[in-house]
Amino acid sequence: MAKCYILASISNVLYHQMQDVGLASDIMLSLKEMFAKQGRSTRQETMRQIYNTKMAKGTLVREHCLRMISNLNTLEVLGADDDGASQVDMILHSLPESFKEFKLNYNMSKKIYSLSELMNELVATKGILGTSSVDANMAEASTSQPKSKDKGVPGDQKVE
Repeated sequence: MAKCYILASISNVLYHQMQDVGLASDIMLSLKEMFAKQGRSTRQETMRQIYNTKMAKGTLVREHCLRMISNLNTLEVLGADDDGASQVDMILHSLPESFKEFKLNYNMSKKIYSLSELMNELVATKGILGTSSVDANMAEASTSQPKSKDKGVPGDQKVE
């Protein structure tokens, strides 16, 4: 039954080469030998992409994490043996300086995240960072405006 599924799912050229092979395990071994080198170069290219990826300014955290998770999943399918902690470290390495406190807290607390938990925490953190920077900008703007229009108080002049 497994042999039928394998033969049905491969290209016609491979089908004709493999139809006389007796066991499904022999077919799989033959296919692995044929495509192992291609998998190695693809794995190396995917690893290069992961290590060189940095979150671009203006990119949503969720989009960046999903792209990184997709690359990590591809790497896993290609036979790389990375544990969950290493994958989390790779994503954290790709984040900008604005996540420095998150990284520090992660390292100090020694919390273990799945990739989806990490993504949700980063989105929440970015929301907090975004809100606090907006609040800081609003506070700065409100303090730069004069609070009273009394002419007799020194230093309380309107600057245009």
